[in-house]
Amino acid sequence: MFELIRYVLAKAVVMILKIMNFKAYLKMLRIRNWLGYFLIATLGYAIFTKLDASISETIFFYVLIFLYLGFSFSINNCFDIREDLFKKKKSNPVAMGEIKQNESIIFSLLLALLGIFLSLSHGLNVFYFFSVLIFLSFSYSSPPLRLKSKPFFDLISHGLFFGSLLFLFPSIFFSKNIELLHALIVVSIFYFSLILELRNHIEDYESDKKAGIRTAVYVLGLNASKKVTYLLSLLFPFSLLPIFYTINKHIIFSLFLVITAIFYLAFYSKKSYRILDIYSNISYFLIILGVLL
Repeated sequence: MFELIRYVLAKAVVMILKIMNFKAYLKMLRIRNWLGYFLIATLGYAIFTKLDASISETIFFYVLIFLYLGFSFSINNCFDIREDLFKKKKSNPVAMGEIKQNESIIFSLLLALLGIFLSLSHGLNVFYFFSVLIFLSFSYSSPPLRLKSKPFFDLISHGLFFGSLLFLFPSIFFSKNIELLHALIVVSIFYFSLILELRNHIEDYESDKKAGIRTAVYVLGLNASKKVTYLLSLLFPFSLLPIFYTINKHIIFSLFLVITAIFYLAFYSKKSYRILDIYSNISYFLIILGVLL
């Protein structure tokens, strides 16, 4: 039965893309914006499986990640029309009039349903967890909840569905136990996701304000939000410190201290969030090395 449903859904997606504007639907996925979230999922994959998963399971896992990220960005495009018009954001084909809103919603839901049915074939635990991810992502972007327009719920929900839970998904998919180290990484990723969301809201402040979107940054005020984000960024290394202490590898810990010192020197002088991004990527890569070595 489920095989038939998956087949029908897959055929429906193919037919829709053939009939309608393929390039516009490809733009709906916003693949260029996936990198950070793809890396979070890959961080979880590397740490939980220790790169020892079968090729077939790995491919299946990343198919679900593809469908999840595609749905998340696509459904966001469906309901960000007004603010994206203010921003003149060409990456949203719905706002640009390349796709009708009802068609974009159907396309997004097809991605979600295909992912949900595929997840069911990998067991109930994967099905339940993946469904929660889809629900949170949907609730963040779409009415009636639209958590992205509810101050502080926007930060919390984003920290979960595009942060901590995305990292934990491989533990469910590959049936791995969650240990202290994993819990510490969850806290760190959630923390970093809060910073990313604040940065996004600061960047979108004017367009969100014109569109009447009340985010956490809107409530705090632009200047206060910038100060909070800067302070949280300065404190970010402290969310990593317990992780490296738990890994307990002298060389890895020493490298972490060195790059942290470089981060503080560079970030304090330049005040560029690009430096924070580079620092976080190197730090999480060191965590993978610490687990694998």
